[in-house]
Amino acid sequence: MKEPAGTGDGTIRLRGVGVSGGIAIGRALVLEGPDVAIFRLDLPPGKADGEVARFQRAVRRAWRQLRDLRDRVRNEAGEAYGRVFEAQILILRDRALHQETASLIRREHVNAEWAFHTVVGRYTQVFSQLGDQALRDRGTDIEDVEARVQAILTGSRKRHDLSELTEDVIVVSATLCPSDAAGLNRERVIGLAIDGGGPTSHTAVIASALGIPAVAGLRDASTRVRTGDFLVLDGSEGVLLNNPGEEETASWRDRRTRLAQRELDLMMLRDQPAVTQEGVRVRLQANIELVEELLAARRFGAEGIGLYRSEFLYVRKAPGFPDEEEHYRTYRELAENALPNEVVIRTLDLGGERYVSTLLERREPNPVLGLRGIRLCLRREDMFRTQIRGILRAAAHGKVRMMFPMISVLDELRRARAIVNEVKRDLLAQRVPCDPDVPVGIMIEVPAAALTADLLAREVDFFSIGTNDLIQYALAIDRGNESVAYLYQPLHPAILGLVRRVVDAAERAGVRVSVCGEMAASPVAAVMLAGLGVTELSMNPAAIPPVKQVIRAIRMADARALVEETLRLDTPAAIEALARRRVSELVPAEPAAALGSRP
Repeated sequence: MKEPAGTGDGTIRLRGVGVSGGIAIGRALVLEGPDVAIFRLDLPPGKADGEVARFQRAVRRAWRQLRDLRDRVRNEAGEAYGRVFEAQILILRDRALHQETASLIRREHVNAEWAFHTVVGRYTQVFSQLGDQALRDRGTDIEDVEARVQAILTGSRKRHDLSELTEDVIVVSATLCPSDAAGLNRERVIGLAIDGGGPTSHTAVIASALGIPAVAGLRDASTRVRTGDFLVLDGSEGVLLNNPGEEETASWRDRRTRLAQRELDLMMLRDQPAVTQEGVRVRLQANIELVEELLAARRFGAEGIGLYRSEFLYVRKAPGFPDEEEHYRTYRELAENALPNEVVIRTLDLGGERYVSTLLERREPNPVLGLRGIRLCLRREDMFRTQIRGILRAAAHGKVRMMFPMISVLDELRRARAIVNEVKRDLLAQRVPCDPDVPVGIMIEVPAAALTADLLAREVDFFSIGTNDLIQYALAIDRGNESVAYLYQPLHPAILGLVRRVVDAAERAGVRVSVCGEMAASPVAAVMLAGLGVTELSMNPAAIPPVKQVIRAIRMADARALVEETLRLDTPAAIEALARRRVSELVPAEPAAALGSRP
């Protein structure tokens, strides 16, 4: 099918968040919202039990639909992506959800649609209040489950069938639930533009698995674009153009061709080590929060998992806690599937959100500086011990390391390690299979920890520098605040100085040190980090190939010289400009593409 040309009559440029790389050029298909009107209806006397039975039948039917969808996705995209729908199946089988809905029907004598909508609303509110975008994205699964059950209860057929398209389209929608994403016709849907969501939503995970360019967080694209409009979508940079001119369209087509060739070249490096010109090995690992992301990590050549965020296990059970078996099963699956590589499991790093405030029966006036990370775990030792038991048991099935977040003083580390030792003794006394020698490390993300790294290094097996929070705390900015976003500067002299201090302390103590923040995903910053002595980097899986290409093109001596040269400068802008220029000189081919966006 020949691609249409843009007319150039008033180009609309929208910016969101790139969630699945690639460039798509074609016509728009705007989907109507999936909402079904829900009304409260009072039941006649004696009808409550029948209404509960109607609700239970709808849940069973929805469960069968999800089971079939899971099996189909397994066949088309692989086992890992079929598990995306396991989360929805677990929601449908949640006993509390059933009991609360049935209780509301009987107590207030209301219809099942209203009762279910009310109960689900409590769950989605929990997710909407979470400070972590990755966790907020999980609310999409609950919304998808409700839409499916409501469609059955109301008899509505207003769910999108994208499997029977006959022309290439870029789908534009206010929301796109995982079920609809899984039903895409991969031969015809060439791109996705979504008003809401983020890079860690299950819809984004599925789009990435299917290789469909996608942009989320576009806010109002579904109201500003009409079906049939000509679009250009960049799933890497998060850009959507509506009705670009012919010259600009030609430029994008050329860029798409070059990008496809570049991605092919980079993927050929997948099985090659990240080794500098003089043979220094740099380990490149992946940051993930879902088991299904392991497949993407392997596809992009990750050498293990440098950061597994365990928060979703907790949020999925909100307002309760996951039990020991849930921890164990999840971590065991991670450990076994990552072999022969390792997995670093970060203990709970929630804090300040409404979910946590409810558990502690108090609100946090300043969540970012409040009861979060290791502070919360030490306050709720019962919860912490359960997670530690799951980690130690799972470690018997693979290579596992354990990491504590938000350590700021030595006493916190000692208390946490004492709890780990007590749990080890209990497991061994109970003859429960486990690995009592799991390496224990900490996140360096609080300036106080970076400044006392020499003291902390004596009592850990490894450091992992969390540059996202370290930059935020060191520069006194809220990295989610657009008004001060310009101050978020990874190559600030203070940040480089803190990283150097931590690396030097780790080297003197003989402990491993890595960087797991977004800074590691920038090829320019990765060269700077290597020059500072960091030879382990963990990042979003898709960032691994371009970082690997740059690492393989440089000499470590040049990286060290670059660091010394930049540290003689006095502003972050000057440092970044020099670093980009020097790295572009060191990387032989296509420097602009290789260096990517600013760190």
